[in-house]
Amino acid sequence: MNARLRWFQRDNSASVFFLMSAAVWLVLGVTMGLFLALEFVFPDLFAGIPYLVFGRLRQAHTNTVMFAWLSPGMMGIWFYMVPRLAGRKLWSEPLGNLAALLWNLALAVGISQLLRGVTQSREYAELVWWVDVAVMVVLILNTLNLYITIMNRVDRSMYVSLWYITGTLIWMPMLYFIGNVMWNPPTGALTGINDAIFNWFYGHNVLGLWFTTGLLATIYYIVPRETRTPLYSHLLSLIAFWGIALFYTGVGGHHLEWAPIPYWLKTIAVAESIGMIVVIVAFMMNIWLTMRGNWNRFVTSIPLRFVIVGWAAYILVSYQGSHQAIRSINLITHFTQYVPGHAHLSLLFFAASTIMGAMYYIIPRLYNSRIYSRTLANVQFALYVIGFAFFFGGFLEVGLVQGSNWLHGGLPVWTVLPTLRPYMALRAAGGVLLWTSFLMFTYNIWATMLVRRPVVEPQVPVEEPLGPIPGTAPAGTD
Repeated sequence: MNARLRWFQRDNSASVFFLMSAAVWLVLGVTMGLFLALEFVFPDLFAGIPYLVFGRLRQAHTNTVMFAWLSPGMMGIWFYMVPRLAGRKLWSEPLGNLAALLWNLALAVGISQLLRGVTQSREYAELVWWVDVAVMVVLILNTLNLYITIMNRVDRSMYVSLWYITGTLIWMPMLYFIGNVMWNPPTGALTGINDAIFNWFYGHNVLGLWFTTGLLATIYYIVPRETRTPLYSHLLSLIAFWGIALFYTGVGGHHLEWAPIPYWLKTIAVAESIGMIVVIVAFMMNIWLTMRGNWNRFVTSIPLRFVIVGWAAYILVSYQGSHQAIRSINLITHFTQYVPGHAHLSLLFFAASTIMGAMYYIIPRLYNSRIYSRTLANVQFALYVIGFAFFFGGFLEVGLVQGSNWLHGGLPVWTVLPTLRPYMALRAAGGVLLWTSFLMFTYNIWATMLVRRPVVEPQVPVEEPLGPIPGTAPAGTD
């Protein structure tokens, strides 16, 4: 028992707890996703198994991926990054481990409840009320832990990654409380069109004010570290930060352009969606110019390769989101598979790429080792990119066929469905490659921690000292 208590107090143990549990949840989440993709091709594949009914499995899949894999993965990255940027150890490792334990227990029970059909039935807010309470407790504990660490920092300057993390830590608890209507237990919902407005305020902002801001901080950290080059411009990074704070909060209304919500709310959603292009350009150019002269590292550095793919995916998904808000395009894409394709581009290609790259960066450094198998990581990367190309292509083609047939052909849904099956099969084929890739990642990252192969390349840094990125100016300077 004493050994376990000592582990919970050990440096970086909270980061490891969040990261390694996230890798396990990843396998479960993508397995659910593969089952869903197969059900689109073979609707009766799991007939008679209530836990695999599409309505239950889809909710369990989205919550597993968003909250059991991506969220703890991102929080584990913060628990590694913040002490190194602050020049101080994490304020409380036991508190961080308690948060990780509570998060995993809450999600385990919440997801099992979804598979049993116990749900609030709201997009991205399906978890029942008391699980929401546990999630809020963890968010507040992490905010306390990381804020005190940042307040005690050695260098009083705020590096750009800390700007993004501190903003995220404030925005997400408020967003989660409002979006899940937590003041109204046990339903966690409002009535009528008001609930739709609240739901999509939350549903879109959980991507923009949680995953986007939290993972842009990761990209801003990893790219300068792996290229050993200062970030090109902190001014651009702050333009992107304040641009997100200004423009992102109202974009969720573009999911309701054909619903009876106030017209001014729709107009704000469209305008702010277009305004996000400022953020996209600022972020895109900042990383592009930081990578200038360093593209050879894309080939040699596995962490950088995944993170740069995440950077590219963020640019693509953001432009796609802005153009989807345009009413003439939204008229075609709305209610089609084009929209979940957009969500997968965000969560599966942007968020997952960035987190996997960061984990390939962090775990070897925490254990002064090298990645268990570079060959396995290279094969995994190839399967990941190829698989997602097929997977995403299937979504786009299905969505465009659906939208054009319904809008221009005037065809009823049931006549269109048989024509979609080949594209669904393409999506499932890509899903098999992705599932294989993610299994390889989880095996590789766990083996890296357990086997701890010694570093054989002296030029590869091991555990980083606490302190800021060498040669990097503080935020607010250029």
